[in-house]
Amino acid sequence: MKKKLLMALLAGTLAVAAPVSCFAAEETTESSDTAVVDEAEESDEAESEDKDASAEKTDELKTVGEEKEGCITFKLKNSTSRKITGLAIKTADETDFPENMMEADDFFELKEKKRIYFSKKTAENAEENTDETAEDKAPTYDMRITFEDGTTADVHGIVLEDLRTLTIREKDGIAYGTYKLKSTKEKKTTYDTEKAIADQAAADAAAQAAASQPTESYDTNDYSYDYSGEDYSGGDDYSGDDDGGGDGCLDDGLLN
Repeated sequence: MKKKLLMALLAGTLAVAAPVSCFAAEETTESSDTAVVDEAEESDEAESEDKDASAEKTDELKTVGEEKEGCITFKLKNSTSRKITGLAIKTADETDFPENMMEADDFFELKEKKRIYFSKKTAENAEENTDETAEDKAPTYDMRITFEDGTTADVHGIVLEDLRTLTIREKDGIAYGTYKLKSTKEKKTTYDTEKAIADQAAADAAAQAAASQPTESYDTNDYSYDYSGEDYSGGDDYSGDDDGGGDGCLDDGLLN
């Protein structure tokens, strides 16, 4: 009897333990499957990034300018809402921009990126700029962008020799550039500079318009009248009498 009772208790214990073991095994399997999925997603993301980087390296971009020894090379991206049809570059201390670097039928599509080759004017200028860079800091450059509608916008103070990609953007009607320095990885934007220049130009235009307005001045001597003479004595012509004085010429000359 005791043996039968012991066998019954043992069977019950096994029956209870079996579902628990199955649940634990199922939970372990699910956890393992989740880890595999996460690893696969991370692998796909890493592979995608590698493909993008590889495509960037192997992609043959269209070029602007001529590649020469010692020229400055960088990428220019159009992130404005208009096509870019003209590009000119000068050093910040130069007064005038040179001619358009782009061919007559060339332009930047929206979001398009091109490789730019910019050569300084002479080797002497290059040596001077190199000396300035060594003693102080890298020289800065200004860029003039021409859009498809014929309007232009200047981007100021760009460190062309220390960047890989310059992106031209627009905000509140102001064109500006953004880039990252190769040397320090610092992100730069010219927006504040362009806005300050635009605000100053607007203020100067308003001041010039105000200055060009004629000033109204009155000379009391020019508008003084002498009422002492006979012509302004208040005679019959202006007396207002009812006898029609002074109307004789009108009656005889115009009414007849």
